[in-house]
Amino acid sequence: MSETCKICVSPRGEWDHDTLEGHIAHEHRDEPKSVEQVYPDLYDPIFVEERYWDEEEEADEEPVPGAGNGNGASAASQTDLGLSSVGKKWYVIGVGGAGNHIVDAILLRRNTLADENEERVRIWEGGLAGAGVLNTNVAEIEETYYAQEEKGYNRHDIVANCIIGQGVHNYAGAGYRWDHGRDFVLADFEDGGNPFQERWDTNPVELRDSQAIMFVHSVTKGTGCGSTPVIAEKLREAVLDDDKVVGKPIFSSVVIPSEYADRSGRAMVNGVIGMARTAASVDAIVPFDNRKLREATQDIEPRIHGVERYNPPEFADLNKPLVAFLEAFTMSSIPQVVEQETDLSIRGEVFDPADSFRPVQDKYPFDPDRAYNPAVVLAPVLGKIHANSFDRSKLQMLARKALFQNKLADFDPTTAWGGTFLVYGPEEKMSKVAPLVNDGVLTEVLGSPDFLDRDNVAGVETVDIHTHQLVTPYLDDVFLWGTLWNPEMPSLEEMYEHALTMKQDGNSQLSAGVREVWDKVEPLFDCLGRKNMP
Repeated sequence: MSETCKICVSPRGEWDHDTLEGHIAHEHRDEPKSVEQVYPDLYDPIFVEERYWDEEEEADEEPVPGAGNGNGASAASQTDLGLSSVGKKWYVIGVGGAGNHIVDAILLRRNTLADENEERVRIWEGGLAGAGVLNTNVAEIEETYYAQEEKGYNRHDIVANCIIGQGVHNYAGAGYRWDHGRDFVLADFEDGGNPFQERWDTNPVELRDSQAIMFVHSVTKGTGCGSTPVIAEKLREAVLDDDKVVGKPIFSSVVIPSEYADRSGRAMVNGVIGMARTAASVDAIVPFDNRKLREATQDIEPRIHGVERYNPPEFADLNKPLVAFLEAFTMSSIPQVVEQETDLSIRGEVFDPADSFRPVQDKYPFDPDRAYNPAVVLAPVLGKIHANSFDRSKLQMLARKALFQNKLADFDPTTAWGGTFLVYGPEEKMSKVAPLVNDGVLTEVLGSPDFLDRDNVAGVETVDIHTHQLVTPYLDDVFLWGTLWNPEMPSLEEMYEHALTMKQDGNSQLSAGVREVWDKVEPLFDCLGRKNMP
């Protein structure tokens, strides 16, 4: 079998030198940390003894385009997203195949707005502090817009900047083994390693400058399910644990199984394990159900040119409403960060990312025996209405479109602990909507028995509904965006019951994995549904 370099995955036939030592000395001299991790026996001869070093060649050699530059990102990534990263809403990290595709869809949406001279491109330019993709599968990243166009990466660059578990596997993915995804990423941090700083496309400066971090990933396979919780934990320790950095919320937008996806036993168990481990590592989880994304109306399918080329055919349409939801979430704090001279004047009530989940965290029952306080589950909704006049009935119609026709996950709104909502549209229409919002009509509608049914609650706690409003130019219609806190979710309950049966009765390796993490499973599912409110 032909020898292959474990750093860049190139076979001997593609090397410019006859030996592995010569190849590494000349092709990976700008990656000493990678060489030390993957080929520790070659580190001293190359970097200390300089046995293979050609000083004249070193002086003449050009930097490798796109290769790791020692600060966790390519040089281009620090400037290609436009404005300064300070105060921007998100740093988005796509983990695994699903996460990589969603990042592609976000970047292509930004490009579509720019190509069409839409001022709304400022939503992303003013909201995106940075973006990066990580994976255990180099071939999946090679197919992305991010690698091909955003960065212009070849396979060597991808391995240097985007691979999880460099040197410890064959870069062909983690399959359905969440434990492999976990172990691969842990290897990147062995012996004091810090891939955020040393290798990955995750610029620590931009991470610290952003208002929040958003991971996007699946929870049913190996890489997104297994790696993301570790990456989130290490991010807090290695990047955000700084006296000069204000505590920063971390979100996960996760894709959960549906009947259109693989509902095998392993996928369902991975879903429970992935959700639970993620809930122990982040502040809020936004679950998207592929079936609900497929059922979403064209009202919330934004134009994304090129998405069919870079997203697999079965996911190109599914990612459009997901991106629309994230775009509205990004818009919610744009007034703080858009440049003064821009024509895009978004005005209204601004809420920070943490405002979407912080109010409900204080409602969690105090339990000293609980292993951890789980992330808030934010059920995503987005609806649109085309109308010229507005009254209570029009707001009811808008709420119905958002909470039923276009709920992007499977949930029961009458079981939610409350929610955060944003209504936005053009100035001429928001001037008619604003009095209804200010008078509490929208809150009353959302809290009615048809929707959150907030008055049907026993006990001292209340179902809180927070409404915000924005004037957003260059729109023709009025939209209602929202997140419902910790509702019952039938698809998650089905996954939980399956995992519980395996925990109690199974004797397979998969059952053993469920038992290994069960202390993280129970706290999350204990907080779903209004029956668990104090």
